[in-house]
Amino acid sequence: MSTREYRVTLALKYHHLDNLSPKEIRDRFEREGVGDYAVSTIRDYLNEAPADEILEQIEQQHANVRLQSAERYEQLYQRARKAEHEATRDEPIQAVVPRMDTVGQNEEPLRVADWKRVPPDDDRRPEWADERDTIVVFVDDVRHLEAGQEYPVGARRAGQPARPGTQPEYRKATVGVERDVDDPKGQAMARQEQAKYQEQKGDVLGIYSTDVNLSVDGEVETIHKLGESERELALKTLREMQEAESE
Repeated sequence: MSTREYRVTLALKYHHLDNLSPKEIRDRFEREGVGDYAVSTIRDYLNEAPADEILEQIEQQHANVRLQSAERYEQLYQRARKAEHEATRDEPIQAVVPRMDTVGQNEEPLRVADWKRVPPDDDRRPEWADERDTIVVFVDDVRHLEAGQEYPVGARRAGQPARPGTQPEYRKATVGVERDVDDPKGQAMARQEQAKYQEQKGDVLGIYSTDVNLSVDGEVETIHKLGESERELALKTLREMQEAESE
């Protein structure tokens, strides 16, 4: 290799691999003792066709960038996959309970029908009641209540204790919280994220033929082309990766 060819090779490497401008290449030549050349001379060097060695290095650099991108998309995919598994919420537990009233502070002691809870397997429970619902029934006994004490609404009717066998008014109430219930909306969003990152990873891991477009003052441009057979192979490779990840 002649000294001129050596300078041309260095200039092309500095430009296309280190992204240096002609002026920056001239300054680097001077710092490293290659020589003191005009910017126009450096431009002439850069207009020459690059050797196969430089093209291979440029393509290898692009391959490394694609690999780094694929690794990043894989990390994002795994994060979205974890988010899908962790997409839960706290679900309030609703149940039917007796509507309660309280003896007022200024009221006289109140005489109401006593009550007891009806167990889940008792025939007196309404058909609509499930195991969580609190069902009570008034009984023969009478309960005397002082100010501040609670009783089911309906325990006293028309100024008298309620008839035995009757039931109070009911209402729906939150009686607890069920933890870690699946959140369909959150899971759907996480699956969409996974699909997006898998598609992006497939793009950068595809088997491409690359045309390198070199310009002196611009950036390196690449045009990726994927043939039909290469597309099938890329899709097959991606499917195998997905199957391995799901195991």
